[in-house]
Order: sequence, then C-alpha cells, then structure tokens
Amino acid sequence: INLDRAKVTAESEALEKEYEPFRNEKLKRNVNYDELRYEIQRLEKEFDRFGNVNLRALEIYEELEKGFEKLTEKYDKLKIEKEDVLSLMAEIDGKKKDLFMKTFNAVNKKFIDNFMSLSDKGQAYMDLEDKENPLEHGIDIKVKLPGNRFMDIKSLSGGEKTMATLAFIFSIQEFQPASFYLMDEVDASLDKHNSMKLSKLIKQYSNKAQYIVISHNDQIITEADQVYGVSMQQGISKIVSLKL
Repeated sequence: INLDRAKVTAESEALEKEYEPFRNEKLKRNVNYDELRYEIQRLEKEFDRFGNVNLRALEIYEELEKGFEKLTEKYDKLKIEKEDVLSLMAEIDGKKKDLFMKTFNAVNKKFIDNFMSLSDKGQAYMDLEDKENPLEHGIDIKVKLPGNRFMDIKSLSGGEKTMATLAFIFSIQEFQPASFYLMDEVDASLDKHNSMKLSKLIKQYSNKAQYIVISHNDQIITEADQVYGVSMQQGISKIVSLKL
C-alpha cells in the first residue's frame, strides 16, 4: 500500500508540474471527447513534422551570435575609419582648391599686365570653365583685340595666339620662376612691331632668369646680351659668337 501511495504521489507531482504552465488557461467545458481526441492527433502530427530536435541548436546559435557581434564591431570600426578618411579627403580638397585659386588669381593678374605689354590696346584674362569645381575642369583664355569683342584663344590668328601664349608663360615665370628658359622660334608668327615688344619683355625678364632664344628675327637679336650665329661653309657648320 505504501508503494502504491508513493507511486501515486510521484505521478501526481509530475502531472502537477506538467500542468503548471497551463494553470492560468481557461478550460473549455462540455467539449466533445472525439473532437478533442482528433485535435490532439492533429497537433501531434503537426509536431512530428518538425523532426528531431537539434540538441546543438543553442550552441550553434551562440557561436553564430558571437560571429555576428564580431562582424558588427568590425563594421562599426570600418564605418568610423571611412568617415575619418572622407573628412581628411574633404580637408585636402579644400586646401587644394584654396592653393589653386591663390595661384590662379596671381597668374591671371600678371597675365593681364603682360598681354597689355605685348599688344596695342589689347586685353586678355584667364577664365575658369567651372568656378564651383575649378580642379575638375580647365581654364579658358579670353582675348579682346582693338575693335573686337572678347574671343577664345582658339579663334585667334597664329601671331595673336603666340602673343597670348607668351604672356601666359611670362606670368607663370613671375609667379614661380625657373632658372632658365629655352624658346625655339617663338617669334615666327610675329610681325616686326610685335617682335620688338616681345624682345623688350624678354629683356625685362632676363634680370630674373636666363633666356636662350633661337630666332632669325633682327628685332629679337638686337636685344640679346650674347649672340651665337651658325653658318654653313663648304658643308661645314661654323659658329660665331658676339657679345652686344
């Protein structure tokens, strides 16, 4: 009798524990036994469809969660580094733009003066193709000759292009000088009047740098400090030097 009682007590306690999660559930009354049995069978079949329980599921989940946390941490770190790099790039681009505009304005100011020295009552200036993004686009040279409107340098004659180009070169020389310049027949497209203006400008800048000019133009040669002439006699080249 004691064994039976202990068995009943144990089963009762087990049922009590099994019932505990459903203690607050409202019981349905007057339920048809066959319907209830059918519902139980249906639920058991549905439960069987889930298959065997993976006992390592929790362990696998924890491993995946740790991996996800590491990736999230790495992503956050890379995101911060990316923002730092973009900020640095923006700062560098800003400094580049400031330096470019400082150089552009200084060269343009001198270019305007130099062109006026080379041209009779002519005007010229440098213009940015895109003022908002000057580093991503080019520079146009606009020239206005007496009696004409401002035109792009591509629309000028050979001599006029030469004058504008030389004015630009001398402007760069003024901003960031080189030790010497070599010019090969840059006066080929110029008439005597403009050649004289060029020779005087070269003479002016020769105090700051050495200019080696190859020319057949008397107007250029007369302003030189040292002249070297090359002639051919009986198939032999002869060089003559003359200090003026």
